Amino acid sequence: MSKNETLSVTDNFSNKNILDQLPCMVMAVDRDFNILSLNAVGSRWLGEDFENIEGKKCYDLVRSPHCNTNNCRVKQAMENGKVYVWRNEITAAGKTFPVEYTAAPLKDKEGNIIGGVEYVIDISDRVKIEAEVRAHSRTIMELSTPVIKLWDGIVILPLVGVIDTMRAQQIIENLLSSIVENEAAVAILDVTGVPMIDTSVAQHILKTVSAGKMLGAEVIITGFSPNVAQTIVTLGVDMSGIITTGSLRDGVSKAFALVGKKLV
Repeated sequence: MSKNETLSVTDNFSNKNILDQLPCMVMAVDRDFNILSLNAVGSRWLGEDFENIEGKKCYDLVRSPHCNTNNCRVKQAMENGKVYVWRNEITAAGKTFPVEYTAAPLKDKEGNIIGGVEYVIDISDRVKIEAEVRAHSRTIMELSTPVIKLWDGIVILPLVGVIDTMRAQQIIENLLSSIVENEAAVAILDVTGVPMIDTSVAQHILKTVSAGKMLGAEVIITGFSPNVAQTIVTLGVDMSGIITTGSLRDGVSKAFALVGKKLV
């Protein structure tokens, strides 16, 4: 490519043309938040041509919970000379939607901060997908921690697989909800299918037992294998005051006894 051809390409693709082709809003403001520049996407979001909004306050046209407050990221970028990336919701031209934006200081040739620049991306589709993923995850968690009504006043929660913090919270929520819904006096927590009981898992189990007792239900833990029992003793986890049995059958029998029934 010759020098003349290079100059021609440069002329055709000015900075403004390049910014107008970006799929996000790019806005520049001075230190008083007067709009200095706005690309095509920004004009479309605001429903106004740049000529009609040049010099207006950005917070009068784009609203978010941080606008015109000390939490404004552009204000912080201008004051600290740092770049901030944040998620928020904005309202522009009467439409509210979630965004991810980058706020950066705007500098002159000498490096002095003369304003700020915002790069704002509409993440509506991403937020929708994330919400669907969370909903699917909750469904999977609920299916993996089913609480079963065994008898009037007795519910059972069989645990299978690894228990992490998120699943432990789901276990507690499901069990407590089931105790309330079924007016259960006894809840059986069967850990036969849990491959490993470490300190973290044991603490989660203790929290579940304590939460159940606060609702007036006795919690029986069943399914401790000899190896698991030895591990718990080695870890020094205090299981005193908790009803435990080696098998689910023994646990069910004890649960019936607690509600005044006899398993025959």
